[in-house]
Amino acid sequence: MPIDWSPLAAILEKHERFLVTTHVRPDGDALGSEVGMAGLLRAKGKDVRVVNSSRTPPRYDFLDEDGTLFRHFGGDVQASDLADREVLVILDLSAWSQLGDMVDFVRSFPGPRVVIDHHVSQDDLGATFLKDVTAEATGTLVARAARALQVPITPSMANGLLTAIAMDTGWFRHPNTRPSTLREVADLVESGAEIHLIYQRIFERNTLGRLRLMGEMLAGLRTALEGRVSYATITREDLSRNGAIPQDTEDLVDYTVSVEGVEVGLLFIEQARGGVKVSLRSRNGLDVARVAAVFGGGGHKAAAGATLPEPLESAVAAVLAAVRQALETSV
Repeated sequence: MPIDWSPLAAILEKHERFLVTTHVRPDGDALGSEVGMAGLLRAKGKDVRVVNSSRTPPRYDFLDEDGTLFRHFGGDVQASDLADREVLVILDLSAWSQLGDMVDFVRSFPGPRVVIDHHVSQDDLGATFLKDVTAEATGTLVARAARALQVPITPSMANGLLTAIAMDTGWFRHPNTRPSTLREVADLVESGAEIHLIYQRIFERNTLGRLRLMGEMLAGLRTALEGRVSYATITREDLSRNGAIPQDTEDLVDYTVSVEGVEVGLLFIEQARGGVKVSLRSRNGLDVARVAAVFGGGGHKAAAGATLPEPLESAVAAVLAAVRQALETSV
């Protein structure tokens, strides 16, 4: 159902200083949407700051070529530095658990909060929700917002929004790629998006550490539940030994569902602060967002995630048990 953008227009009429943020461990949709939203707000004459709870992964540094857009909460920006912000715009998330170190700041933020998102799961964030769960990416929604508010999409905005859509559709190979997706991408290319350069910068600048980590992960790939599930694990030691960083794990879960006959793929990643992040992918129609919800996570039917507090071995056993139950009850 189309979003009514009039609440956002009303907020723009009343306020001048905006803060834009997204989820912990930001991906292409999160960061690309921030680029688009920052451009939209600035086109409306607003003072904008973009601050995230996680540092920007190196593969997306081209979205902020002069290094002035993305800021790190708790790093180069403290909560006190944001006391003048009047409105908080939250992109690509609807859950408290995805705010990372910014969760307390968001809870206490005194001004209006606006959430623009396409995920099914949703917490009460005390915000105005502008949400469409049928959209392939939050970047799609930001592009629609720009057009609804009569903001021309600049080449910089177009690069960000195309990155957002391309990454959340698996570079246009996932089932959420529709004719309207490709029409939107064509419009963004006409607005100046450099699709060939975006691909090169994301996929053809792998660090040696990421490639080594990928090789180890693939060598350790395992199957379970009579071959219906494939899963892999990445420990903190694996990252250190290969000279990789946590952001190097992005998209590696997709290899787990590339095995013929596998219906559900899982990637378990030990977190620096303890606990385990699990990414889930489905290729048989199983709703993995429901599985993730068992552990306080969420996402989409075919792609979801959660963070478990227990050690790696226990987390693997717990998630496999939940997946088994889900597969058995879906028959």
